[in-house]
Amino acid sequence: MRPVVVVGAGLAGLATAVAAAERGHPVTVLEKGDRVGGAAAFSGGQVWVAANHVEAREGIADDLADAERYVRAVGASHPELVDDVALRRWLTEAPRAAEWFEQVGAVRWEIIPDYPDYYQDAPGARTTGRYLTAVFDASKLGRWRERLRVSPHFPVGTTYGDMLDAGLRASAFGAAREAGGIAREDLYSFGTGVVAGFLAAAVAREVPILTGHAAVELVVEGDRVVGVVAQTPGGRRRFDGAVVLATSGYDWDDDLAREYLGLEPEDRGSVAPRTLTGDGIRLAGQAGGAVTVIPGNRVPVQVGYPVDTEPGFQVAREHSLPHTFVVDTTGRRFCDDAVYWEITNAVLTPGSPHLPCFMIWDERHHARYGLGPTPPGGSYPDGLVASAPTLTELGARLGIDGAELARTAERFSADVAHGSDPLFGRGTNATWQRFQGDPAQSPHPNLGPVDTPPFFGMRLRMVSTGIGLTGIAVDADGRVRDKDGRTIDGLYAAGAAAAFSSSGAAYNSGFSLSRAVTLALLVAESL
Repeated sequence: MRPVVVVGAGLAGLATAVAAAERGHPVTVLEKGDRVGGAAAFSGGQVWVAANHVEAREGIADDLADAERYVRAVGASHPELVDDVALRRWLTEAPRAAEWFEQVGAVRWEIIPDYPDYYQDAPGARTTGRYLTAVFDASKLGRWRERLRVSPHFPVGTTYGDMLDAGLRASAFGAAREAGGIAREDLYSFGTGVVAGFLAAAVAREVPILTGHAAVELVVEGDRVVGVVAQTPGGRRRFDGAVVLATSGYDWDDDLAREYLGLEPEDRGSVAPRTLTGDGIRLAGQAGGAVTVIPGNRVPVQVGYPVDTEPGFQVAREHSLPHTFVVDTTGRRFCDDAVYWEITNAVLTPGSPHLPCFMIWDERHHARYGLGPTPPGGSYPDGLVASAPTLTELGARLGIDGAELARTAERFSADVAHGSDPLFGRGTNATWQRFQGDPAQSPHPNLGPVDTPPFFGMRLRMVSTGIGLTGIAVDADGRVRDKDGRTIDGLYAAGAAAAFSSSGAAYNSGFSLSRAVTLALLVAESL
């Protein structure tokens, strides 16, 4: 059997290794970092699979035609970006891949209870069943336990079910402090838990996983890729075989972030590991691999702020809670600022006047919710948050129009006191009402006046999560394509390194990890 070299030890890379090894291929995984797991290990571990086998065994009705309608509706702004063949192949093969990896012992899936699709008003949406996740007994990893990345963003050791049972917001990020009172077990959960099972399965199949090995050059003979050269602790070393690029996104590369997102370093950050520097895109280019570009304002960038802990940024969820809103330098609101993608879509549209933007809140928000690691009523980190007794003074300290900020707050407060935001519809997303709001807040979980001094504000950063959507051009089975659409023999891409042509401008949490395991199986079968 032909040897296989997988570049990147995140979920896509490990899943590809398991699938290829199961078919008898000699497999080697190269990981440039000192730990494995990639961006998936830092994630919420949500794997969106419509009409999956877990739904079937639990009696939950679902339909692939509805799933296709949902994806197309969510991406309706740019239908030309969807590869119809790739879309249908992903949707139909994802259930098979999820079940196959469970059958070979890489994972034991469970449904995230009562977690709905993001866009409940879109045709084909479901209220529960499509989000799969997994937990893993941490003690079973042996020596690899210390070499697996553990998410700093989630309360690893608890589960979505634990959080929902406790009445906490099971948010996509930022749940670690809120779940601090729940007893944790010696298990991996969230993204760490999903990746752990695939790591254990690769180790059980005796797949060499070489950390500190950065792939730097493809070996090309004629029109065929026959291997890769890696920079290792002992120098440069060649690995022969078909090459699978599974290196995730370009989060920490200034040049690629500027090119594909239009963001300068002072306006952005990432919650993914710092090893994500677009290596796959550059490697594919060495063999003539093309790049499929998704507009920056459709990329699932979130909003956040810098923190002292690795990787240096945290996703903000506090802007979804009552007693806060978001403005640009004019002091005016510009979107439904409870929902992160509404903010980033507006900010990342080319020529947007809304960068930089700022989260503004009052003392009631401070006293009830805190900010990231800062508990309710606590002191914010030095230099992160500005404070003032009036909104006019706060605006001056932040470099925005303070008089207009005061007028914005006055209008906003008068509107939301009655439970609605007629200007931008803040709080109308049903999923965000349930999972990102304050259920104890009346009359609305996402709405509350901003009128109680002192007032607070901070500049928001556009925060990537390892999912750039833009990536290596591939066909429906993960074969890398050149600029003319021809596949390159011996070269494949999986996970977020591959462009999301299967969903185009559509995005819902869980799409990325779903594609990771699906392309992993399809690539292994293509080999």
